[in-house]
Amino acid sequence: MVSMSSNKQTLTSYRHVRRISRRSGSNFYRSFWLLPKTKRDSMCALYAFARVTDDLGDCDQPTALRTQWLNWWRQTTALNLIQQSSPQHITLAPGIAEDTSAWPIDLNRHAREILPALRDTVDRFEIPSRYLLEIIDGVLADQQKTRFDTYEQLEHYCYLVASAVGLACLHIWEFREPLPTDAAIDCGLAFQLTNILRDISEDARRGRIYLPRQHYEQHGMCEDDLLKPRADDRLRCLIDDEINRAERLFNSGWRVWDSLSDDGRPMFSMMWRTYRRLLSRIAEDPRAVATKRVRLSASEKLGLVSRHFISPIFRRLPVPPIEVARPKPHIETSPPK
Repeated sequence: MVSMSSNKQTLTSYRHVRRISRRSGSNFYRSFWLLPKTKRDSMCALYAFARVTDDLGDCDQPTALRTQWLNWWRQTTALNLIQQSSPQHITLAPGIAEDTSAWPIDLNRHAREILPALRDTVDRFEIPSRYLLEIIDGVLADQQKTRFDTYEQLEHYCYLVASAVGLACLHIWEFREPLPTDAAIDCGLAFQLTNILRDISEDARRGRIYLPRQHYEQHGMCEDDLLKPRADDRLRCLIDDEINRAERLFNSGWRVWDSLSDDGRPMFSMMWRTYRRLLSRIAEDPRAVATKRVRLSASEKLGLVSRHFISPIFRRLPVPPIEVARPKPHIETSPPK
């Protein structure tokens, strides 16, 4: 592993990404504290980069303008990760005003604040640059596509917005060769599919449907049934099918554990168990996703945190988790993909 750069610009950039991560209030940020400081700072760099990318995609601006900004962000990221330029120098792609301080998102400032730390992280942990560019590609795809006809299309989208992030995280956490690529991709798919199930009613209000047409049509449903979801048996059967699919992906994704470094395992375990617990909550009442965003209770979150931050408790956690060792049986209502 390459040592952290000590130049002033890079150190200042790490302070910025720590601030961005801390102010996000995300539960994801809290899990960074399970890592040693060097890896924690690199996770902040990755998170700040992904946070700004998501903000560009979600900001209240016309689609064409968001797409232009994201393309600029992608080109600027590529220039600074791929080019062998001085660590003191950040290259900004052409096409954006020199002063963006009055814009809803100050692109130039974010580039100068985040990219030195991101570049140092990529160099230090030998993260393939394509993972970072694929994260932007996922947000770009979200600007144009609000429907998926096939599960394969959804898989590709989930890879961009979730699995690419997970593969970058794996390099920071460190692993024993060979890289468990298939398991890592499945883990990202499991996380994102869980998010999609959780957010069905919220996405419907935004006019978005992420579940593939080939799946919901198997249950006699059409677009209107998901844009105005009703808690009927058709929706329950559809959600049950997707839960089955996600459970298999979670089982495959846990295989990442065997390759991880010891200090990377607590964060991976906490993320896996948190998302898997959320999927279990959805499975308890599949119809509920029609009307609300299913969440974990405060006591469940506290329990997951304490089990991972208190070393003696963490060492007693079952490996593999009980959901993998004794998966709950489900009745298949349609052929799995």
